[in-house]
Amino acid sequence: MTTGPAWRFPPRSILVPLDLTDASLGAWEQAGALAARFGAQRKGLYVQEWLHAALGLGGGDPYLTAELSRLALEKFRARLGDEADVSSAPGDAEDTIVSWGRDLGFDLVVMGTHARTGLARALQGSVAEAVVRRATIPVLVAREPRARMGKILAPVSLETHSFGALAYAAELAARLQAELILLHVLNAPLYGDAAAARGSSELLLRALEALPKALREGCRPRTVLAFGEPAEQIVLAAAEADAVVLAAHRRGFLQDALLGTTAERVLRQCPTPVWTVPTAAAPARAQSQPATGWVPAK
Repeated sequence: MTTGPAWRFPPRSILVPLDLTDASLGAWEQAGALAARFGAQRKGLYVQEWLHAALGLGGGDPYLTAELSRLALEKFRARLGDEADVSSAPGDAEDTIVSWGRDLGFDLVVMGTHARTGLARALQGSVAEAVVRRATIPVLVAREPRARMGKILAPVSLETHSFGALAYAAELAARLQAELILLHVLNAPLYGDAAAARGSSELLLRALEALPKALREGCRPRTVLAFGEPAEQIVLAAAEADAVVLAAHRRGFLQDALLGTTAERVLRQCPTPVWTVPTAAAPARAQSQPATGWVPAK
């Protein structure tokens, strides 16, 4: 049974936004490793912004835009080989990536990040963060691609929206024959409270037991508690993992604008690949049966 928007796992069709930077080409390599592992198709997408978007002028030139796209595709073929499946599309990068992922049957977006900080981030933002915020399918942001993923970290907030990402992480770990590490972070003012720690440990075990038995047996799970600010603790724990899988959950416009979601803050700091799973807009289900957001590929 599924709830909310459905996508396939393992992914059969992977979208890779490209821009000829090292980060982008690293994401292409990461997607290639996953495509080989899952028997998936890999598709590159280069988004050529309209001239007026780049120069701040009105009346964009469609002919110049098309010519820039053609030249970019030539460069991609020279770097990636003629057999690489890469297309171009005009428009805003964020909007185009999100709409392609949503409307053209992709199951996963794999992209790099330029890891801007400070003023550059405030002025330009991050396309990766924007895509994670709006995507309706999972997004893997791979700053440092991993050929093998032997340990999967799954941060669990123990709120309903985190269970779909946990189930996805368990499926991923089982398919990759990886160890699954369930992490729950107790934030102030709860850390140091022994009763809260015991209760959280019990809830983590309950969430684990709610997963199908075959998944539990296939991913060798263990649970870990940490204490402090969630994004910071996730990044620290991720140093010992090969991938992080967590829910991309919106709290509210003002909070997101000021602080960003936990997923976005992890993306800014974490060199380990971060796999974000959008939360399903679905009716609440029993806590003993976490909601999933995908259907198994047949």
